[in-house]
Amino acid sequence: MNLQWMQTSALFVDAYRELNARKLFWIALVLNALVVAVIGALGIDEKGVTVLVWHLEMTGVNSAIFPPDQFYHTLFASFGVGFWLAWISTILALLSTATIFPELVTGGVDTLVSKPISRHRLYFTKFATGLLFTLAQVLVFTTLSFLVLGIRGGVWSFGLFIAVPIMLVFYSYLYSVMAVMGSLTRSVIASVIVTLLFWVGIWAVHAGEQFTLLGETVQNVEITAIERRLENAQTVVGRAPLEADLANAQVALGVWRPIHLSLYALKTALPKASETIQLLNRSLKQIADVPTPDDDEMNDSAVAGRGFLGSKYARRRDVQAAIERDMKTRPLWWVLGTSLAFEAALLGFGAWRFSRRDF
Repeated sequence: MNLQWMQTSALFVDAYRELNARKLFWIALVLNALVVAVIGALGIDEKGVTVLVWHLEMTGVNSAIFPPDQFYHTLFASFGVGFWLAWISTILALLSTATIFPELVTGGVDTLVSKPISRHRLYFTKFATGLLFTLAQVLVFTTLSFLVLGIRGGVWSFGLFIAVPIMLVFYSYLYSVMAVMGSLTRSVIASVIVTLLFWVGIWAVHAGEQFTLLGETVQNVEITAIERRLENAQTVVGRAPLEADLANAQVALGVWRPIHLSLYALKTALPKASETIQLLNRSLKQIADVPTPDDDEMNDSAVAGRGFLGSKYARRRDVQAAIERDMKTRPLWWVLGTSLAFEAALLGFGAWRFSRRDF
């Protein structure tokens, strides 16, 4: 057991030294610090927003509406997580760690496999060491944001650090694809391209599932609204157009539902990158106690694009409420559990293939 621990520790130390020697690692750290500095340069008071010594008067954005702690929490969630960590920082991490597995199977494996360490353990340990880059980036970004929120916002919010494990899990979805492709193709460029295409692909599945969910929900709400009107219709003449609209809505529902169910099934089998980021954003908003729009403030008119979605009676408020109810029925195990199951299966295949390779 001590020997195994020493071997694993040595691999992690070696991975840290490799990252430490790469310029991109330090460039990414500096960029994280600069992004937090930009957030810290912004401020809010009773008249509007401040940028260092400049002041921008905004009637709709001031400390009376957004207290400083909510202001910085919102910036961290929307810009820090939604844009920087979820996109730019992730791409930097993929580029920085892209060489690990191609180098492992082309030249770096000789010394490692000559030591008493199983190939499966070597493969999974190398994967774990590849996560060090993202761990370092997210930890630096979150720590600096924590300091900005405490100093500028007056609140020391330890809840921000929930971003570290969630972003690490998010990155592991993509890195598992790059690890397997890197060990199979031995090409850095091929592994990066396939990973980016995979990322675009799961985003496209997510967008399609959300759009078809909207279409199905609109028709369900439409049918309910028409049935209520039919209950109040007194004459045959008044019921006839409603019955025709009801038949059309039922036909449309029969088109939307199977498409949505198919995309939902496909989405269940794939990593849920978008939902993982949304999970983090919801957690940060709950920590910051950011208020949600009141139902009375929501538009009560028919759904936009009524001609395209075939809606005449469905209201925005009802459609949005129905979609929110559906999203709340998707538990944490569905978002993270099925994603990690895909990752485990993919890495299991990669480890099996690596163990059978001749070196």
